[in-house]
Amino acid sequence: MKIPSFIKLPNHKKFIITPRHYDPIKEEIAERTEMIRKEMSGEEHFGTRSSRITFDRRSSPGPLTSGLQLVIAAILGLFVLGWLYFGNQIGYILWLALPVYGYFKFRKKAPKT
Repeated sequence: MKIPSFIKLPNHKKFIITPRHYDPIKEEIAERTEMIRKEMSGEEHFGTRSSRITFDRRSSPGPLTSGLQLVIAAILGLFVLGWLYFGNQIGYILWLALPVYGYFKFRKKAPKT
């Protein structure tokens, strides 16, 4: 006999999976027959494989990423070593160095003549 309670427990559910099968030969035959049907009916068909998805990479990761990671790791390492050697004063030095870095990084460069 079931004891009544305020907590509702979920019922067991079956996991149903429908397997999918990809047959490239069958797909190519279907594309060819569709193309032949369109040619015979007089419809114009531009590009036989325009509906296919391509997984080509359009851009490669830039060469600056590994260099940037190296610079960030070096800065963090120097900060930790500076903190161990100088204590909290390295934080004050960093707060003074960041605006200087920002000024030189984002200033407008004079046009070359």
